[in-house]
Amino acid sequence: MQEAPRMHHASATRIARLIYNAAQRRFEAVVEFFTPGIAQPLRVPVRVEASPNISHRQLARALTREAQRRGIGGL
Repeated sequence: MQEAPRMHHASATRIARLIYNAAQRRFEAVVEFFTPGIAQPLRVPVRVEASPNISHRQLARALTREAQRRGIGGL
């Protein structure tokens, strides 16, 4: 019988709070990183300049990348 491959520790990401600041023409959000072994998620506030017509997928990717750029996502 073969042994199942071991899974690496994974983390999950959630956009916890999101607003569009029309005066500044940017999205402001809190990105949460959930990692095994950490009781509370790490919360990273981010801002991304983008059109309000941006697709959900593109916005989620931009917000997550900005949080990772700040050095939080490489857990």
